[in-house]
Amino acid sequence: MNRKMVPIVAAFLILAMLGTTPVTYAVTYTIGPKLEVVTIPQDDQKREKGIIILGLGGVTQQGDTAVDLMSQHKIVVTYNGAILTWSLGYTGVTVLCNVLEKDKVRLVDDPKTTTVPQGTWENAKTKLVDVSANFVCKVRWKSPAAGTLESVGVLDVYYKGTAAAAYIADHILVVQAFITLGRTIVWGVEIQDICVLGWAMDSAGAKALNPTRLTKPDGTFHWIWADPLGPYAGCEDAALVQRDTLGVLWEQQAE
Repeated sequence: MNRKMVPIVAAFLILAMLGTTPVTYAVTYTIGPKLEVVTIPQDDQKREKGIIILGLGGVTQQGDTAVDLMSQHKIVVTYNGAILTWSLGYTGVTVLCNVLEKDKVRLVDDPKTTTVPQGTWENAKTKLVDVSANFVCKVRWKSPAAGTLESVGVLDVYYKGTAAAAYIADHILVVQAFITLGRTIVWGVEIQDICVLGWAMDSAGAKALNPTRLTKPDGTFHWIWADPLGPYAGCEDAALVQRDTLGVLWEQQAE
């Protein structure tokens, strides 16, 4: 074969192969640098959950309504396995938080679209609500030396929303971290659980009436519970029980 024809024949064969490839196999992969973000909740280390208590359980035996509006998490951010270090005054690792509330709602027929549940067994679904506006995240980085910060520390998540029964629920905390390298932004992400309860419960599922309290320098109390979820295996079950106790009705929603 004429050597000048080889590239032409090769190109023709490649085009023929691509023409016989199903569209479903045409997948594009993007490989690039990324941050690794790891968070560990500190409030309930048995179940690995952050806990926030709104103080809706009434008066305790000590005469105060027990409230804890902060969830605490350890955090480490690495780039290619290495801890990041930067000087004060420079933008290092930036952390953003999104919080989604998980609600259970009852499925009903939609008269407009005639969409109906697939069967009687599909009598509930999980609804997600963005409630990020009710939370503020503050990261506290380690300072290995004066004027230097390191991407290891703690993440305090504060609840600033309304203390009402409707806000008792299981929550997804999405922690995003990014750094800017030249004109490239490198991202990383991690998710965690935050359980927002009206009150802490004891081992029998009743209201914990006598938690331990420590007096803070400003005279307010820091509350401590042995087991805030009581006998419940997860936040969703405990939240549903508390919402039912306070008369929060199931929302109805079409598919």
